[in-house]
Amino acid sequence: MKSLIFDSSTVISLAMNNMLWILEPLKARYKGDFYITEEVKKEIIDTPMGIKRFKLEAIQIQSFIDRGIIKVYESKELQKEIKELDLLSNSIFIAKEKNMHLIDIGELSAMVLAKKIQADALIIDERTTRMLIEAPEALQSLLKKKFHMEIKMNREKLKTFQQKINPLSAIRSIELSIAAYELGLLDKKYLPKNANKEKEKDILDAVIWGMRLKGCSISDREIEELLKEETKKTIPKQV
Repeated sequence: MKSLIFDSSTVISLAMNNMLWILEPLKARYKGDFYITEEVKKEIIDTPMGIKRFKLEAIQIQSFIDRGIIKVYESKELQKEIKELDLLSNSIFIAKEKNMHLIDIGELSAMVLAKKIQADALIIDERTTRMLIEAPEALQSLLKKKFHMEIKMNREKLKTFQQKINPLSAIRSIELSIAAYELGLLDKKYLPKNANKEKEKDILDAVIWGMRLKGCSISDREIEELLKEETKKTIPKQV
């Protein structure tokens, strides 16, 4: 069965931008399952339910679980692999002779589940984890600049980490939003009929910047290139 695994970061980005609604039509098009782990559920629903500032978002996310749009995967059988990946991934980089803790339990559980059920992709906005998966050398450079110190890399542990998670594709809420745009979902939701191309571009620009400002890591250059590419396309609206 086709499946996508969601980390906390992406679900939160969508919720904070009032974009959770795109999951239902995207899931219908995808014809597969959207999963979160129990650890992710704790981060985005159970804990926030006790915090007034985040309670409304937690209730909204819970409604998508209640309707079966997002499924919660029971993680008991994953615990051994999660602990192993925790010890491994959080000892790849060393600063001042101490291991750097970079990845939390929700992200670890999502990675383990994605590998276990051979998901099509891990949906994650958190930059550090995505860079560890896709560009560890660049992550090392970023950490050096951020902390202004020498950061060592344990290449043997990195190699083992890569062997454990590969092949694993990571995509962001930005890519989900662009998919929604290309299907005409954003036009249908936000634009009047017969709106011009400039108005359509404004919606996409607003969504991408909203995602960036509320959790999704994307550079100015990426945004510019995405908008330029989407403007060039003649997109058949399929809603």
